Amino acid sequence: MKIAIPVYGEDLKVFTRTGRAPFFAIFEFDGDKFKFLELRENGHAKEHEHDHGHHHEAHTEEEINHHHSHVKAARLGECKYIVCRALGPNMKDAILREGITPIMVSKKDGENAFEVLEKIKGELK
Repeated sequence: MKIAIPVYGEDLKVFTRTGRAPFFAIFEFDGDKFKFLELRENGHAKEHEHDHGHHHEAHTEEEINHHHSHVKAARLGECKYIVCRALGPNMKDAILREGITPIMVSKKDGENAFEVLEKIKGELK
């Protein structure tokens, strides 16, 4: 199964705000080990890269559809799970529409994607 995690980049450091993460790291899980496959750019974050404030979009059908278009563009629908620290309502609805199950984690679960995946291994079915 494939799993997505929002990250800063090639260092695979977990990014807190899912919708604003520059990339999604895609992993394959065989029931025992995780294999890093690729980084996929998050178009939504790219659109907002010069927006340094904490502007939050309204929770509307239009915003959900906007987020959903970026989820589809990143081909996240191939993933069964997305592992997140923070998930806004628009992004949550967008990933649920793709059939992706969110798994919430915190900073204490690790800073690197591999660390976090090892912590939540037991939740993957």
